[in-house]
Amino acid sequence: MSTLIDVAILVLLIGTLSYTFVVDRRVRRMMQALKEMQPMIGSFSDAVDRSESTVSALRSMGQAEGLFSNLQRGPSATASASTSGPAEPKAAGAAEFRSRRERPARPQGATPVHGKSELVRGFFETVRKREV
Repeated sequence: MSTLIDVAILVLLIGTLSYTFVVDRRVRRMMQALKEMQPMIGSFSDAVDRSESTVSALRSMGQAEGLFSNLQRGPSATASASTSGPAEPKAAGAAEFRSRRERPARPQGATPVHGKSELVRGFFETVRKREV
């Protein structure tokens, strides 16, 4: 009976070792692919950072332009708009125009990540340190 248990343990151990070998080979292949993709990932991360800064600059320019156009109209334009009479009721089901999109709701538990380039570089530096 004890030899049967020993044989079962030996078979399970051999299976575990062979599975570990397969997983190790796959992880090494994946890390090699990541090393090859590092320059592309870095440039993509830099492009994302540049696009985020461009969008924020455009947004601030748009807000400044909106303030400037309101100032150009002056107080007479706003006064005439308020004295033009009662507003007409909207038709049922009429589409309402919005000058801004509503922000999508952030998934619960999600936190914004700033400095994505540093995060990507840190990942590859950590991988290099572990290999040494």
